[in-house]
Amino acid sequence: MGTRGHKGLAVGVALAVAVGLGGFPRSAEAFRKVQPGQPAPEFALKTVDGGEVALAAHRGKAVVLSFLRQGQERSAKAAKALADVAARFGDRVAVVGVVVNPDNGDAKAWAEGLGVAYPVALDAGQEVYGAYGVLVAPSTGVIDPDGVFVDEVGGYTAGFADEVGRLVARALGEEVEEEPAPEAAAKPEARKLAERHLQKAKLLAKRKMTEKALAAAREAVQADDTFGEAHELLGLWLLDASPDNADEAEAHLRKALEQNPRSTAAKVGLARVLGIRGQTDEAAALLEEAARLTPKPERIYYELGRIYEGAGQYEKAVEAYRKALERLLR
Repeated sequence: MGTRGHKGLAVGVALAVAVGLGGFPRSAEAFRKVQPGQPAPEFALKTVDGGEVALAAHRGKAVVLSFLRQGQERSAKAAKALADVAARFGDRVAVVGVVVNPDNGDAKAWAEGLGVAYPVALDAGQEVYGAYGVLVAPSTGVIDPDGVFVDEVGGYTAGFADEVGRLVARALGEEVEEEPAPEAAAKPEARKLAERHLQKAKLLAKRKMTEKALAAAREAVQADDTFGEAHELLGLWLLDASPDNADEAEAHLRKALEQNPRSTAAKVGLARVLGIRGQTDEAAALLEEAARLTPKPERIYYELGRIYEGAGQYEKAVEAYRKALERLLR
């Protein structure tokens, strides 16, 4: 097959993957296949203790659905923080943890080690993970008593429980007086300020107010230069805004990786920077590394295909897109 044929095939497979992924990747969102106001995808899963948990069984309650990675410190912290949310709202809320990598260790022992009372389920085939379009863990969504998706909280910060609590209150049609969590109260003022700026940036990004979101994210990293999540999101948003932002984006993505060397999102972003500069081999190596860190690497292989396609390496692009499509259809 000639170059033109490979180019056409690459474009065709890329479109198939993009459609299957629900469009092109969106860096600002943790849940990519469900939007606020849409019905939440139903699920029924086995729990680590041999029971069952289903979304439909919790109609009439707000549901907190948190995708967790066993062995990951941030997921463990998020899971434990959700126990506070469960206690705060009592029987008006149902918290469900979902282990996205149950085969990478003893999921039951890990879940028991968390010491939480709510059910922790096993997503063995990553079917629920895929149905919600989650890219990385931890990612947490709130569903209202009628089964409608309210909103998401991506990642974990010291203010995580308060963020989730506000969404639960909204789902229940209530307003709750929030008290700072002990961990948040002990935080340096610089980090508190940075988190406020980043929360504002996330809201602006959801509203497609790109320039204002970038400005708020810049304020976050200026307030606390060690805030990895802010550097990561700022770097990704800069790339989404324009490839001309590659230099600034790289600086922030490298800062993010200093704070969290296993961040798949930051690795993908840095690979995009390398791809823009024509450093295809380096970008490919970084994406392959990122793909090994997530149970659902189809978006990463999709990005790899885009980088190869942009470099005119159509055979490699086709292969990368095929890998993405194969994992998408599993």
